[in-house]
Amino acid sequence: MDKKHERKWRMRQLKLRSAIFFRKNGLYVMALGCLAVLGVAAALLFSGNSETPQPVNRSDDERLSDVADAQASPEPSPTVWPSRAPWIMPTPHIVSPTSDPSLTPVPDFTVPPEETPDPLLEMLQSPVKGSVIRVFAVNSLIYSKTLGQWMTHPGVDIAAAKGDEVRAVLAGTVDRVYRDDMLGVTVVIRHENGLVSVYSSLKEEPPVSEGSSVDARQLIGYVGDTAIGECAERSHLHFELHYNGSPIDPAGLIIFDKE
Repeated sequence: MDKKHERKWRMRQLKLRSAIFFRKNGLYVMALGCLAVLGVAAALLFSGNSETPQPVNRSDDERLSDVADAQASPEPSPTVWPSRAPWIMPTPHIVSPTSDPSLTPVPDFTVPPEETPDPLLEMLQSPVKGSVIRVFAVNSLIYSKTLGQWMTHPGVDIAAAKGDEVRAVLAGTVDRVYRDDMLGVTVVIRHENGLVSVYSSLKEEPPVSEGSSVDARQLIGYVGDTAIGECAERSHLHFELHYNGSPIDPAGLIIFDKE
């Protein structure tokens, strides 16, 4: 056998033996190879972290040392506390109303006293002789037999028989003569000092006319039954007094008869 064929024969024998070896021991060889790879990786990992850092050359400049020391251990800045606790509200500055003329003055909510007529008008005589059967009620309610409800009453009802004479309580000028839907035939007389007297539930065609002057105690009409809104009451004169446009209680100026 020449050398060429001998080398070929030896290579075949080697491959055959290798194949037999790996067939029997291939699993162990692979395990050993994996362990070897893991060992190399671990060695590389630990060798990278175990490098000793080289010292850094420091400068001899003292200014750099001071800066490094200041950065290494900075002194804490002092805490600045507010002058007062935040939950305590500062005392407001109260401005006197007279200190600044440009400030809007505070409105006066004081209720002015109720106006009353001239004291010289006191103790007037009643327009008709009789007692009061329904009182003055503006700030309260009284019961109406005719309407069957509680309501205000801006005058007084003076008991009087039908046909009794009705006279002016003061001198003045007849302002109106008309028929009211609820209070019937009515005469309104305007007096001095802002006083107005109203006479209602009169008979038809009173003996005065609008614009005529009347004297105190002059006859201006007769008691009737024309007040539809008070027809359930006994016969009476409905009488009102107004001072400066507002109704007032006639009992403050007139002494009526007692029942």
